[in-house]
Amino acid sequence: MSELTKRIFSALVMILVFFYLIYDASIVGIIFSELVFSIILWEYLGLIKKRKNKIIFISLFVLINIMLLALLSNDKLFISSNLLSIYFFAISSFSWIFIGFWVFKYQGEPITDLRVSLLGALVLIPAMYSLFIILTNSMYPLLIIGAVSIADTSAYFIGRRLGKRPIIPNVSPGKTVEGLIGSLIITPLFTSIAALILDNNIIHFLFFGVAVSLISFIGDVFFSLLKRNRNIKESSNLIPGHGGFIDLLDGTIAILPFFALSFLLALLLDYNFLGFIF
Repeated sequence: MSELTKRIFSALVMILVFFYLIYDASIVGIIFSELVFSIILWEYLGLIKKRKNKIIFISLFVLINIMLLALLSNDKLFISSNLLSIYFFAISSFSWIFIGFWVFKYQGEPITDLRVSLLGALVLIPAMYSLFIILTNSMYPLLIIGAVSIADTSAYFIGRRLGKRPIIPNVSPGKTVEGLIGSLIITPLFTSIAALILDNNIIHFLFFGVAVSLISFIGDVFFSLLKRNRNIKESSNLIPGHGGFIDLLDGTIAILPFFALSFLLALLLDYNFLGFIF
């Protein structure tokens, strides 16, 4: 079985498993999501070389989680909790924008182990907290995973077929301008078709497709940069053809806080987010 065939087969199996367990909306789906995120944390620890920096990463993760749970789970602060969540996801979303600029400017200099630890806490904690929002409606994870998969697959195949101009050669030589453009065309087309099928607002879904293409691309190249810094190709070997869960879900990790922020802003403004009831 070729590497490409393994990649396609593994992706299809994982997507089907995700779709079933999440759409089933049972406790099994929630447990599965938390299990996947635990594996992602374990894989990320493999990107950190020194033991003391691993301890710093774990300590930051635990400490920030305790603080957030204390702030956001107080029933007396329901309105304040919503505003705090908006600020939290807004900061996370802006962080990804700055990360994108940093990745594009990267010239091959080594990244310190401590920075890798801090970046891990910065991007993974908001992604985990996004799950509390994403899992409130079974259509949300289905839409996110489906759109990110289309963005990644279209960029991959169009890049292989038509790609000539590397977009970030110092980080990921295989990523091309043509592949990204193809993703920016095909993904919004996919989300627009989904809007027609679901009888929802096409314009909203069109912009959602564009956002997914761009943000998931940043997530992809960000984790590629961290792996290149460690001179490894894959985060683990758990998924044939893909490597690990970070390799499969890097774009999804990046899009989650943006989606959560959009949801909370729509809730604050009493707006029907993406046409779904919440």
